[in-house]
Amino acid sequence: MKTSARQCGWCGGEGSTMICTKCRLVDYCEVECQTQDWKAGHKILCAKLPKAVKKAKEKVASFSLSDYTTRNVGTFMVTEAEARRGQILEERAAQDICYDAMDMTKGSTEKLIEILHALGTFPLSTEAWGMLGHFYQFEVDPKGSREKLCCAEALKMHDTAILCARKLNPTWSDDRSDELSWGEIENRPYLRALLGRAQCLKNTGKRDEAIRQAKKIMRLNPGDNQGVRKLLCSCFLEARDTEGCTNLLRKFDTKDDACLAYTDVLLQYLRWMKDDVVENDVRLALYTAIQTNPFVPDMLERVHGFEDDDADEDDEDSDSNDGYYSIGGSDEAKMYAKDSRKLWKKYHDAISWMRSLKFSNGKIPEESDLIDLLRSGVKLRVKCIHTDIAGSEEPIYSTFIGTQRRNACIGCGLPDFYWPRQLNQPHQPASDILIHDNAFDTDKNWRRTDYVDIEEVPYWAILLQFYADDEDYSGDYRDEPKPWKSEEKDRPKYENSGPLKCKECGSAAKFYALDNDSNDFYCSKSCMKNFLEETAPLYLELDSETFNVHATEECSVRTIDLDHALQVARDYMPNLKYVDIFINQDYILEDDTYGSFGLGEPNPNFMLSSHVLEQFLESKSADLVAFVFHLDDCCWEEIKALTDRCRAFAPLARMPNLKKLSLTNFGFDDVETITMCLNPGLESLRLDQAAIGFERIWSNSQVDALVSKLFQLPHLVSLSLSGIPITDSHVRFLLPRFNNQLKCLHLRGDFGDPSCSPLTDNGVKAIAEFCPSILTVDVDYQDEVGFSGILALVQNCPNLLEIGACGTSLGVEDVSSILSVPNELLNLSFGEIGHDHSSTEKVSLQNAVMSTNGRLVICTMSGLMKMNLPPEHKANQDDSMSKIKKAHEQQFDPMLCNKWDGEGW
Repeated sequence: MKTSARQCGWCGGEGSTMICTKCRLVDYCEVECQTQDWKAGHKILCAKLPKAVKKAKEKVASFSLSDYTTRNVGTFMVTEAEARRGQILEERAAQDICYDAMDMTKGSTEKLIEILHALGTFPLSTEAWGMLGHFYQFEVDPKGSREKLCCAEALKMHDTAILCARKLNPTWSDDRSDELSWGEIENRPYLRALLGRAQCLKNTGKRDEAIRQAKKIMRLNPGDNQGVRKLLCSCFLEARDTEGCTNLLRKFDTKDDACLAYTDVLLQYLRWMKDDVVENDVRLALYTAIQTNPFVPDMLERVHGFEDDDADEDDEDSDSNDGYYSIGGSDEAKMYAKDSRKLWKKYHDAISWMRSLKFSNGKIPEESDLIDLLRSGVKLRVKCIHTDIAGSEEPIYSTFIGTQRRNACIGCGLPDFYWPRQLNQPHQPASDILIHDNAFDTDKNWRRTDYVDIEEVPYWAILLQFYADDEDYSGDYRDEPKPWKSEEKDRPKYENSGPLKCKECGSAAKFYALDNDSNDFYCSKSCMKNFLEETAPLYLELDSETFNVHATEECSVRTIDLDHALQVARDYMPNLKYVDIFINQDYILEDDTYGSFGLGEPNPNFMLSSHVLEQFLESKSADLVAFVFHLDDCCWEEIKALTDRCRAFAPLARMPNLKKLSLTNFGFDDVETITMCLNPGLESLRLDQAAIGFERIWSNSQVDALVSKLFQLPHLVSLSLSGIPITDSHVRFLLPRFNNQLKCLHLRGDFGDPSCSPLTDNGVKAIAEFCPSILTVDVDYQDEVGFSGILALVQNCPNLLEIGACGTSLGVEDVSSILSVPNELLNLSFGEIGHDHSSTEKVSLQNAVMSTNGRLVICTMSGLMKMNLPPEHKANQDDSMSKIKKAHEQQFDPMLCNKWDGEGW
């Protein structure tokens, strides 16, 4: 087994002979390196950190609530202590600083300074003490025996974190038995500190105490969001407590967790050594573990000195992922092998046993057995020489996870998925072997190889032994992914039966009501009286111009037969011009798939068919002026399944009078499905949160294709593309096309996802350049947008009424400077989530609003900013609020393309 040479902490050179005498954690090769490292930041660890810790501990010992500022925060989602005494504002500020530090580079001086800043802000910050413990424990990265020095320091920090948490929350005593839910964010710093302490105890050899600590955490948080069970299993196995480990693993499924799966392998191996089980039980555990991650055995061999000389070069760096990994991939295997190296080192013979099975019957199976394994869909590693399916590229020599099972291929549900016809026939010996490269980050797809070019298939004998009995790999390998189908409900079929009669009195019907049991017709609201007692009842006026179905969360009608409603509208609403539909996700998602992000089958209580929708649109092709269909989040896949992958909307592009189209929160298989719905006569288009493919991520080429199509819509007055990664170059290409007629432009980014927020100040300046008559610009969550872009808007767009700039870099001073420019703004939104403006900042903003005679309304991420204004200014602001509210309501009005119409601008 290789040993780590002493490396210089500054230059990285090996053979270092000096050590920092203050912390005794870092080696150096010469005095110059030590001097440079001290200047670059090591001084923080060696000098400032101990002083800051000493000072903070003194304040912890003398803690008095009266020394800090508290405010009442009620009783919802707060700790028991906060509900009683209020929230400590300094603790909240320190927590926000810690959140910022979490995003900083691991082990960096900047991160350590930020943690000390949090500790200076509030010395009893549980999170800050816990992060110091984590810093010593995982981020200093000392070598050899000095790991224990770091763990000892980390343990002190975690102990202090726990002490602080209990001072602030007296009910969190050591003997507490009531749960502390991980779902309540305020509990998490304490739970993290408890886990950090348990890890330190284990790493410093105090295993029994670590076990007691881990069991205590699992009593407090039985859902175990923290993965304490993994540490507890490791402790049990180090102590050879196979019974305790067995009882713990019974509570959890090992199939989808590589750590638990390989823990089970070691557990069964130890039980086999004690004659509690037979070897076949250990083999079965290894089979299950390989299906969670087939790379782990190799990584364990490398960590413990069995590695091959020809190990793949791309697997050498075990720390390159910085804590992030892909489930089932080699990076996850590296992390597991590194984290569990001490445990497996204790049982070196278990690794030897696994290694003996790797190629126990040769490096590759018989050709027919190989085909059986590929067609089973098991996690099969194949090292071979391969090329593309046509054999046209240069051969590649590598290892990948391969399959021939259709519904196991990544991307098999996409419309452009390619299935080679050769695989529909029995395999002919010595013919080409086609293998799907089953990785998310590859563009290689199907690979072609020859049996003679296959060098290794690790653990094929184990896979061959158990796959046939594994229910996950049963069925025909050519099976299509199962389509979603709504269950048929026992409801009356639609029939066009001539004149409609009122359900109550038999008179000619004028209303159509959507109800749970059946959809009925009425002549008047008096006959509909019982139905109208529903909460937010759904009904259509048959002589109306508008088809309006808003199935909101408040609505007590729980069954929506949209098919029936569309057929009635088609045949009995002759004046129809506007369609306005909103469907809450509760109507579409099954109860057990709520929150699963569109991976379940559509709820049978929601009925919509692609052929009914398409027939409706075709029949109203000459009449429709607006089509608005808004979805709640999380149900895009179900709607795709019901609308022929959204292709049923294609007739929208052929409507001669269509002016407004809004499809919000829809998912599309490809950009072509979107563009084929777009009508060249559109004046208003909203495609907010439109998503592409299963992962809902737009590629550059897909955005280019959408923008090219938008260029063919020269009449647009209002355009909303929130959540679509529109860039500066797209803006400069597109906006000149609209000849300064664009009034409303919404280009919101995606909160927390910079890849969907690429717009910069240059793009906003282009809006100002090409759209001087614009009234609304929304660039919320475009974090590269700031002062210069917003200033250009105000300077060049004299009619501008509304700017949305929340989540941008716009600050209070910027707002004051911007408002000093003559403007007509009614509304400006800016700020970050969780940021409370200081009293000085509030005064500055109030003065800026006063300069507009109170006309301007300022909003932050926390809502409307309230100000003390003179009566005449307050009247102006109330007038602005009225106009803003009306415009907000009108943007959802299917009859209006410009939401400011009717305001006199």
